[in-house]
Amino acid sequence: MASPSLVHYVRRAATAAGTLLLSSCAAVEAPPAQSSSPDTLKLTENRFERVDEAMRAEIASGEIPGASVMLAQNGEVAYFSSAGYANLETQTPIAEDTIFRFYSMTKPITCAAVMTLWDDGLINLDEPITTYIPEFADMQVRTPDGLVPAERDITIRHLMTHTSGLSYPVLPTIVSEDYEAANVFAIRNRTAETLEAHVKRLAEMPLLAQPGTEWNYGESMGVLGRLVEVVSGKSFGTYLDQRIFSPLGMDDTGFYVPPEKADRLAELYHLDTARTLSNAENNPQYGGDYLEKPLLEYGGAGLLGTAGNYMSFAQMLLNQGEAGGQRVLSAEAVELMTSNQLDESFGDTPLASSGRGSGIGFGFCGLVTVAPPTQPPAGAVGEYGWSGWASTNFWIDPRNDIAGLIFTQVIPDDIGSVELTASVREAIYGDP
Repeated sequence: MASPSLVHYVRRAATAAGTLLLSSCAAVEAPPAQSSSPDTLKLTENRFERVDEAMRAEIASGEIPGASVMLAQNGEVAYFSSAGYANLETQTPIAEDTIFRFYSMTKPITCAAVMTLWDDGLINLDEPITTYIPEFADMQVRTPDGLVPAERDITIRHLMTHTSGLSYPVLPTIVSEDYEAANVFAIRNRTAETLEAHVKRLAEMPLLAQPGTEWNYGESMGVLGRLVEVVSGKSFGTYLDQRIFSPLGMDDTGFYVPPEKADRLAELYHLDTARTLSNAENNPQYGGDYLEKPLLEYGGAGLLGTAGNYMSFAQMLLNQGEAGGQRVLSAEAVELMTSNQLDESFGDTPLASSGRGSGIGFGFCGLVTVAPPTQPPAGAVGEYGWSGWASTNFWIDPRNDIAGLIFTQVIPDDIGSVELTASVREAIYGDP
């Protein structure tokens, strides 16, 4: 593990260099200057210094090889800092153009693609998914007493909100043995089967709850990727390129890293229960090396890209669907995505199965902070965002006009996350 003295460290604030960095994130059209209120959080040099300290402390702990943090406010990148290494073995520093695995931070991008279909009048969010993927007819729900018929069809809205009843094999649920026995895990099989084949096999799995009754993390967004293919008549990757990536200038984002960019891909690491890092780049459980085009373009966890690329996407959401002089989504579509979709029937802690407490709801493919957080990470009411398996995190904060990204590449044994996100966000949202 690198000692603090070996840490590579770069700072960019809102200077001419910061302006150049913003242009590299795509031509994001800044919203008009907003009048500040006394309770508006301002990104200050003091907060930036605390973020610096948090990153250095996490690297010094030996639990991450390095990290990048990017923060924008009022439509401009105010802070970008990289510390540590993209590759410990070669001592390659993280750079502005380092490519990271997004894993589940793919999900909000998938939902944005689905919302372009909604904007175009091609889908209704409350339609049953069987309208487009008939294999999901006659689903079964596993209970402690055995299988029972699903009482209702899975709808597109259920898929968008993780209330479909689909799960993941790596999560300890009543259906995990069913998934493992059938080897239904998209990340593991990304080079072995197409999205169509994967979704058809997924439709054979029992649900862990009646559709529309519980929030449970799982394969829902993979099904949404297939929905995009069926409705558009294009591959999921092609559709994303045309409707999301090209308009936002996300030139380094895709489902694999081509040979000419391979040296920019950050290494992936595994953190075991003894808190020791090991190289995990070629582990099939995590998707392999991501250097070959996969058969399965997976909407739940398949994309890779740079911090600047993802910031372009985040800024588009924060700017109500518009970026670079182009409208990617309608303001109504963004409002639906970023508003809590779970009513009181889901209880005060609907995301408890993912370790999130009260005050956290769910929009489309991302959490929504509906009340002051009662546990880490710190944040603001009205936030929308999500995280990724390799301990990445993104959020938009409309109240304070902030978009934030935290990138590293570490998968812990506990399917949780390293402390990086909590410590960085506390530095941002804690006391001045």
